[in-house]
Amino acid sequence: MAGELWRQSWQFGKEVTYGTYVPATRVMYGTEVGLTRARDPRPYAVMTGTRDNVRGFTQGPVQAGGMMNYPVSADEMIELLLIGLKGGVTPTTPAMATNTRLWTFTPGTSLDSASIEWNDGARDWRGSGMHCDQMTIQGAVNQGNTVSCTLFGSDVVLGAGTGALTQRTPTYLDGWQTRFFIDAFAGTPGTTEKTGTLLNWNISIQNGLARKYTAGNTLAASGITIAPLTITAQLTFEASHATSAAEYANWDATTKRIVSLQFQDETSFIETTFRRFVQIDLPGNWSTVDLGQTADNTRVYAFAFQYVYDPTNAFGVQVRCQNTRTSAF
Repeated sequence: MAGELWRQSWQFGKEVTYGTYVPATRVMYGTEVGLTRARDPRPYAVMTGTRDNVRGFTQGPVQAGGMMNYPVSADEMIELLLIGLKGGVTPTTPAMATNTRLWTFTPGTSLDSASIEWNDGARDWRGSGMHCDQMTIQGAVNQGNTVSCTLFGSDVVLGAGTGALTQRTPTYLDGWQTRFFIDAFAGTPGTTEKTGTLLNWNISIQNGLARKYTAGNTLAASGITIAPLTITAQLTFEASHATSAAEYANWDATTKRIVSLQFQDETSFIETTFRRFVQIDLPGNWSTVDLGQTADNTRVYAFAFQYVYDPTNAFGVQVRCQNTRTSAF
């Protein structure tokens, strides 16, 4: 019957002009998705000498948004990073490769915007001017590995979606497919691997988007502003491992580090010597250490990390995706 949840679909198109809807060009495979459209309710309670004194009601301008969750994938994350970390990125071809492509994202001054088509199972909706405001990558070695985004847009309206887009079979990177590195600040990320240490992770990238409204008798925002990035990470270590003691000392000495997580498919080769992967490189300092945590009958330590811009590597965070994609959207 109509309205069944299995009927849901989620599709993206890259906008040429911010907030101007374009038909979708790519199916996106989320596990939890949705668009929202809010207007602040404004009841007017006035002095009437009676208890039933609400004599007027209006609603504020449009606040469009939404959310989406995806399994981590070197193939499927490109659009999320374009609307959430840096727009206009194109891939490069690694040395000695033919079909392999490397997408490198560092914080940019502008983001691509997407039109999103969502069939909620019952009706078709169109979201325009969509950016990712907050992106969170979280997982555990013995569990899943997901990327979630909160959306921030121009408007959401009822409207038919684009039909007959090409379907795919995505590739995913699970929690156990994680490699963990800690290197000296200003060094080469992903050089010194730490095995037997990392249990789970949570990395948050916040854009601080805001809407500007100007007079014109219109519900729509006149523009979207972007703020300095807020980037934090929480990593849980096995307490008995030597890395925990070493990084505790680095925390106490305020010694800067570069933390890298690489989600890599060791069995799926693109070409003879490159694999699919997603790698997050984060320079900065350990900000706090919680020694009182436990997991699976062992003592574990929770290390919080604060990013610090690395002038040698020229980034405060870097996300790289290696796959075979030559273009986005």
